[in-house]
Amino acid sequence: MSLARLLLLVLPLLSFFLLRPASAILCHPEDKEVLLCIKFSLDSPYLLPSWDPDTDCCYWYGLKCHRKTHRLSNFTGPIPESFTKLKYLNFLRLSWLNLTGPIPSFLGQLKNLTYLNLSFNKLTGSIPDSLSTIPGLGYKNSNNNLYLILSHNSLSGELPASFVGVDFGKLDLSRNRLQGDASLVFGRNKSTYYIDISRNQFEFDLSKVDFNESLTTLDMNHNKIYGSISKAVAGLELQFLNVSYNRLCGEIPVGGRLQSFDYTAYFHNRCFCGAPLDS
Repeated sequence: MSLARLLLLVLPLLSFFLLRPASAILCHPEDKEVLLCIKFSLDSPYLLPSWDPDTDCCYWYGLKCHRKTHRLSNFTGPIPESFTKLKYLNFLRLSWLNLTGPIPSFLGQLKNLTYLNLSFNKLTGSIPDSLSTIPGLGYKNSNNNLYLILSHNSLSGELPASFVGVDFGKLDLSRNRLQGDASLVFGRNKSTYYIDISRNQFEFDLSKVDFNESLTTLDMNHNKIYGSISKAVAGLELQFLNVSYNRLCGEIPVGGRLQSFDYTAYFHNRCFCGAPLDS
């Protein structure tokens, strides 16, 4: 099926959130031009009479506008490269669809992107290194934080080494088939508050990980993580923790919030001991 025909089928369900410039006109002119090209490629279908070049595209059928936010949803198949023409995009959520194929490297062209959610799809392959090259995605010591949510897919391979330099705000890679060393997403100088790498095949020494003080949610269950929990973890203001079903050993440090979690946050490890586990 051609892209034009597919867009025509899903267009009634599409929800575009377009960036408002600082003026009375809400729709960005360059976004408007791209949308008119899409209409032309569809041979000006009867569904789009409101897509008039003389009117504000925020009032066109199937479109909505919101300050500093773009959103695309209800699309099936592979992610088309034509989306990169919306270069002012900074919020993209394509979750709970039937997206297939790999995460395309051309998403790195979305230089204003700060939020990317591709969860609950059928995406395969590895995570492209290009995601770490987007200026707005939160490099260390920057004022931005990337929200990257890729959970519930069939992604595989190791994480890009360049992720060591990205200051994630929220990172959710859960329920994939990812492997290797995920410790590179941590870092003492980062400002990450949420990390979920559960239900993968990650393998690294937890005792050598440097945690940042802003971390409040940490889920690493069902991996191959070994080592022990360092005393530094007791100093974190964790609201959620789960390291179950790994290969951890040693005594659970006393202090902080570590004893406030249920034993299920720690069970099914190689040789863990200490409260809240049974003696």
